[in-house]
Amino acid sequence: MGMRVPSSLPRQVDVSTPSDLSPTAVVACAGFGLIAKHTEHHQTKAHYPDTHILDQIRSSTITLVTGASGAGKTCMLRGIHHSLALKSPADIHIAQDQHPLDDHRCMIDLLDGPLESRTTTLASAGLAEPRLWALPRPCLSIGERSRLALAITMHHARPSDIVIADEFGTPMDRVSAYALARTMSRWARSKGITLIAATAHEDMEHMLTPDLTVDMNNQTTRTPSPHNRQPITIEHGTISDYRRLAHLHYRGAQPATHTLVLRATRTCPIVGEILAGVLVVSMPTLNSAWRNRAWPGVFSTESKSLNAKRINKHLRCISRVIIDPRSRGLGIASALVRAYLEQPQTTATESIAAMGSVCPFIERAGMQRYPLDHTPIDLRLIDAINATDHTLVDLITYPIEQGSLIERELITWSKARRIIGSGAHDTETVQRLAPIAACRLLSKPRAYAHVYRNGEKRE
Repeated sequence: MGMRVPSSLPRQVDVSTPSDLSPTAVVACAGFGLIAKHTEHHQTKAHYPDTHILDQIRSSTITLVTGASGAGKTCMLRGIHHSLALKSPADIHIAQDQHPLDDHRCMIDLLDGPLESRTTTLASAGLAEPRLWALPRPCLSIGERSRLALAITMHHARPSDIVIADEFGTPMDRVSAYALARTMSRWARSKGITLIAATAHEDMEHMLTPDLTVDMNNQTTRTPSPHNRQPITIEHGTISDYRRLAHLHYRGAQPATHTLVLRATRTCPIVGEILAGVLVVSMPTLNSAWRNRAWPGVFSTESKSLNAKRINKHLRCISRVIIDPRSRGLGIASALVRAYLEQPQTTATESIAAMGSVCPFIERAGMQRYPLDHTPIDLRLIDAINATDHTLVDLITYPIEQGSLIERELITWSKARRIIGSGAHDTETVQRLAPIAACRLLSKPRAYAHVYRNGEKRE
C-alpha cells in the first residue's frame, strides 16, 4: 500500500511579538502549534464596528461593550475610537493611567479649577473619600488608580465630548462598582457627554443602564436592559449603628446627647444588606451666634432661662451624617436628611457642616444655608499669624516657638473654644493645638436651618 500524502500542509499560526524571544517562549508556543516570531513593530489590533453599530453608538449617550475576557472588547474600543475620530468633530478622551509612578503630586492637585469642582468630579468617579485626596498615585490601589484616571479624564471633558473607559469598574468590589456605575451614568447624562465603557462583568449592564450594549460574546447589540436597583431603606436605628460607622467621620469627638438615630441600609447581590449610612440627631448647644439670623428673637431673648427652655423644647440639631464610602454618590446623605425633616422631633432643626461648601448635601435636602463668618476670637488668631508673615497652612506644620505671639494667641483661642481648660500648658500640647486651629480656620463651615411648616412634632 502506498503512503497517503496530504493534499495540503497544516495551516501555520504565527504569533508576532516585539518581545525578545527566549528558547523557553518558543518551546511554550510550539507545543500548541504556534510559531512565535520577533518583530520590530507591533501593530495594535482594532475591531472596527460596521456602519450600523457606529450610527447606534453616535446616537447613544452611554454605550457598554461587554463580553468575556479575551472576547475582543479592547480591540472594539480601539476600532470605535478610530472610527469616531474620523467621523465625529467631538473631542475624544481616553481614561488610562499613563502617568509616571514617581509623580508625587496629591490626587486633588491632579485636577484644576475650584475645590468644589474637583471634589465633585472625584466623587462622580467613585473617589468621595477625603483620606485619598492628599495621596499621590503610587500610594493608591489598582482600583483607585483606575478611578483616578477616569476622574482626570472626566474633569477635562466638556459637553458633547466623548469619554472612553476600558475595564470600567473591573478592579472594584461589586458594592462599590454599583455606586460608580450610578454616579457615572448620572454624570454623563447631566453633562451631555457620550460615555463608551467596556467591562467583562456581566452585572455592569444592569447597573450602568446603557442606551446600547455591544456584546462581544456573540457579536450582537441590544437596547437598554432594566435597571437592577439596589433598594435603600431608611428607618429608625440605634446609637450602635452610629458606632459602626463612627470611624469614618473626621471629627473624633462623640456627638452631643443624641435623641434620634436614622439608618440607611442597602441590599446588594451576594453581600445582602449593608449599613450604608447613618444620621444622628442631638440636643443643640445653648449658645450659637448665628442662630438669631435663622430665628430672629426666638432663641435670643434677654432671659437665658427662657432661651434654654425654648431651645430644649423646639430645636434639635443634625449632628452627624456618615455614609459608607462604598455607598457615596447615591444620594443617601441627602435622603437621610430629607427623611428626618419629613418627621422632625421639633419644629426647628439646625445643623453645621464644616465642609458644607465642598459637599452641600444638607442644602440639597432642603435646609436653608447660612454662611458663617469668623468670630472675633478667630480673627484675633488670624491677625497674629499674619503679623508673623505666616499663613494658616503654615500653622499645620509650623513649630510654635515658646513665648511667641502665636503661642499666646493659640492658647487664648483654644481656651475660648473650650478645646483646653484654664491654666498653663506644656509645649507639646501647644504644638498639637496648631493643626487643630488651622483645620478649623481653613474650613468654610456653613450653618443650616429648617422649619417644619405643617405643624409640630408628629406622633
